[in-house]
Amino acid sequence: MSTSHLSKALIGGLAATLVLAGCGRSDTQGGGGATGAPVGNSPAKGEINVWAMGTEGERLPELAARFRKANPDAKVKVTAVPWQDYAKKVETAIASQDTPDATLVGSADLTNFASTGGLEQVPAGLVDTSSFYPGAARSTTYDGATYGVPWYVETRSLFYRKDLAQAAGVSAPKTWKEYGPFLKALQKQGAKWGLSLPTGVAASWQGVLPFMWQAGAHLMNENGTKFTFDAPEALEGLEFYQSFFTSKTANRDGPVNFGEIEPQFVAGSTAALVSGPWETALLKGAGGADFVKDKVGVAPLPKGPKSNASYIGGGHWTVFKNAKNRDGAWKFIRWLSRPDVQQDWYELSGDLPAVEPAWSEGKLKSDPTLAVFRSQLQTALPGPNVTTWKQIAAVIDAEIEKVAKGVSSPKAALERIQVKASAIGTGQTR
Repeated sequence: MSTSHLSKALIGGLAATLVLAGCGRSDTQGGGGATGAPVGNSPAKGEINVWAMGTEGERLPELAARFRKANPDAKVKVTAVPWQDYAKKVETAIASQDTPDATLVGSADLTNFASTGGLEQVPAGLVDTSSFYPGAARSTTYDGATYGVPWYVETRSLFYRKDLAQAAGVSAPKTWKEYGPFLKALQKQGAKWGLSLPTGVAASWQGVLPFMWQAGAHLMNENGTKFTFDAPEALEGLEFYQSFFTSKTANRDGPVNFGEIEPQFVAGSTAALVSGPWETALLKGAGGADFVKDKVGVAPLPKGPKSNASYIGGGHWTVFKNAKNRDGAWKFIRWLSRPDVQQDWYELSGDLPAVEPAWSEGKLKSDPTLAVFRSQLQTALPGPNVTTWKQIAAVIDAEIEKVAKGVSSPKAALERIQVKASAIGTGQTR
């Protein structure tokens, strides 16, 4: 995946400027938007105005031209919007009731847009929701209703110096128990640090909550009305995160800037990192194609007591309640969800398909690195599906830094997170 895709992930899934949301429960109180009428199977008609961000906005017209071949009476007009501008643009459009028909949204932002009442619920039967990766499908819900259709996904796995591992006679860890000894073995081969971890910079939570999920934490109660950061499973996960620093396998001062860790990985001073499919391109840029081929290994995250869950992000399609051509918009979105179209889009953009059957052919099936991410996507999760998540995420990042620096215990950090998250609330008024 190119660096442009990393920029998209940083803006759409990591940057604190966007409202971070995601994983939580779909069984909250009843939905507040306009329920969509069924969409038939006849060809789409008329002009379909859509917004798409970044690289997607630039390349979507080529894919849309193929849609027109099957729907000759329809025309998709794509307006490209920079990722950094899109959230305010969508919010303004909803507030003024002057919207296009559909828009791409970062999966992290769907909850906030849906909470305005400006999005239409996905019509029943439009797509086979069971065909999407579970974490992606989960992040399309808000207040008991579904407002988006997953389009592409991203998740993170373990990148490691396989040459150092081979020299040490060790293979990639499959469990928490194997994690520490594996990293120590790489350090004995000359690496100063075994693993790079986030230590409080914005969106550190995306690299730390997976430890809690892997231990079995849910972070919210069954009906999604209360936070449960003080659960024993969350503590077990945060204590495991802390163990990398106390054992000196991870640096208490983790990377702060984009592109900071790759030179260290290439030099061998840091032997492993957790990143997404875009990392391969970044490592090629830092060390060359031969370095990646000969010295870089990729493996799923090690499994904790309950799972090996990672974080999931990506992009969803939504239709505005004030769409002028809602029928055409939903038909276009349904078409974009077809496995063959998802495969075509991967070839055009490098975006990983959200539809599992799309991975059954070509490079998506045969590439060994993509196979790792395909496996990781099965258990990947987003963060809780509440409109207040941006505020709560900032609290979590601040407490993560205290734990990483050794100035707070995991137990004290989670107690503070629980108190502050409970005070902030879920944003639900009903």
